[in-house]
Amino acid sequence: MSARIALVPDTAESARGERLAALLEETSPAARRARVEAASRPVLPALEPLLPDGRLPKGVVVEVLDASLLLAVAAGPAAASTSVWTAIVGWPEAGLAAARAYGLPWERTVLADTPGEHCAEVASVLADACETIILLPTGQPVPRQLARLEQRLRTTGATILTPSTWPGTAELCLTTSGAVWSGVGDGHGSLQHRTVTARCSGRGRATRPREVRLLLPDEQGCVSAAAPVSAESRPGAAAADVGVAALA
Repeated sequence: MSARIALVPDTAESARGERLAALLEETSPAARRARVEAASRPVLPALEPLLPDGRLPKGVVVEVLDASLLLAVAAGPAAASTSVWTAIVGWPEAGLAAARAYGLPWERTVLADTPGEHCAEVASVLADACETIILLPTGQPVPRQLARLEQRLRTTGATILTPSTWPGTAELCLTTSGAVWSGVGDGHGSLQHRTVTARCSGRGRATRPREVRLLLPDEQGCVSAAAPVSAESRPGAAAADVGVAALA
């Protein structure tokens, strides 16, 4: 008479293996990238080095204190998907021709030029249909309206871009400095492009500021990366060279 001996699986060891596999999957680069993409929208390639994770976060307010940079930021999500809509609220002076050059399609852009004291309420309603809202607050929204609007953004995932200092809580602040136009000679010529240094600061991963040099606009009216500044052309470089030579 013979007997069979069956191995009893180690259920505890198996469970540990499954948990480890799940943890590795959760922390893998692919899983992290998927989470970033779910919580953000793409931007134009030249702007990727400026933003955390190279994308525009969803559900937040972003101050963009340069009109050209604001239109370029807004154009990224709309250019990446034919289902993305953009709203411009309370900013009738926005350059629609410039927006079109950056890639913002007119046929998917909603205009609300004069919302008056109801700008926060208008933006809250548009957050249901528009992924990106360019909002210039008219008047001074009360804290309760701002809190309700910011909560609405977190619920819908819409992003507000504002060309002014936001009276509530802004996630990011984008600015430009050192603007230099090219193309104008001694009293003649035509403007070709503008070179600026763009800077991003803010909360979370943006607490460490980022800076990039941009052509904004470039010769095609869009945005592209500018050539890096050479060491010889940096302010104070000549004086530094003299000091080094004196020590030699």
